[in-house]
Amino acid sequence: MARIPYVDPDTATGKQKELLDAVQAKLGATPNMMKAMAGSAVLEGYLRLAGALAGGRIRPSVGERVALAVAESNECAYCLSAHSYLAENVAKIESTDIDDARLYASSDPKADVR
Repeated sequence: MARIPYVDPDTATGKQKELLDAVQAKLGATPNMMKAMAGSAVLEGYLRLAGALAGGRIRPSVGERVALAVAESNECAYCLSAHSYLAENVAKIESTDIDDARLYASSDPKADVR
């Protein structure tokens, strides 16, 4: 059982529903982490921060490769799962490049740290 209750996107209303619908539309899924954050102002703040970072100079494909390497280094199964999904479905990174990123390597020189 989760220590922080999840907000069910199917029964959410108001601002919670609006935010969870935006997550679903962008990612094609609603991760449990987002459902947990929806119970407070955290989700809105997180989405605003993510939006601001998305307007930065780091391409999503590079950011996801870095996130995969960090998740691997931290041995975080949840983060590896989430960033593998994002890398494949949002950043459109090939599966071999996802595997390489977990080994701190990349065909993209901006993400290769060997």
